[in-house]
Amino acid sequence: MLDIMLILAIGIAPPILSLWLLHRYQAKFRQQYVSSTMQPLYQPIAPSRKTLPPADLVMIEGFGYVIGKVSCQYNARSPYIRCAVNPDGPCDNCRHYS
Repeated sequence: MLDIMLILAIGIAPPILSLWLLHRYQAKFRQQYVSSTMQPLYQPIAPSRKTLPPADLVMIEGFGYVIGKVSCQYNARSPYIRCAVNPDGPCDNCRHYS
């Protein structure tokens, strides 16, 4: 009778041990997941917009304010970007200004 109990215990021990380890690692993972979702992964950085001189803004009727020279073919016609070639710099020094 003791032999049968020993064989039964040896046969049942691995699945019980496996279930116990699985439960422990799931609890650990769940705790790490909850703590990681509470903290943001990155800190959003507000874009720094430099103030533009009033002479650089041009008002186009029906369109709004535009930065840079409107006569340039590369002008983006946007209040945020001058053009695709030279988005930050002035139009006077740009070699693509036409």
